[in-house]
Amino acid sequence: MTTIPGTGPNLRTDTTPLDLERLQVAARAVLDWLPGEDGTGLSAVRFEQITRHARVLADAGVHATPFAAMRAHALTVRNELIVLATEQSLTLAVWFDDALGLGALHGRAVTADPAELPG
Repeated sequence: MTTIPGTGPNLRTDTTPLDLERLQVAARAVLDWLPGEDGTGLSAVRFEQITRHARVLADAGVHATPFAAMRAHALTVRNELIVLATEQSLTLAVWFDDALGLGALHGRAVTADPAELPG
């Protein structure tokens, strides 16, 4: 949320069932891909973090609420994929960008939900 009166969010914050489905598809793709990444320098802690957040997204119902919680899980997975920086992880991060409407960030890690930053 912003504390500046009259300032609205700088990206779309509403959600549709399609948005949630796209996040679920991306999360399931991550869960399918991760087990094969065992020997690529992915620590057990990072593996667990990505898996835990992706599983929440994958298991969410089509009408999962609040969407802010889903965004938080998705941003965590996305950032971890960017840090991992393999061809496949970056491709999957773009899927999350697309579902979250983050295309303007050009692959940078997100330290705060852009929906909560002043325009």
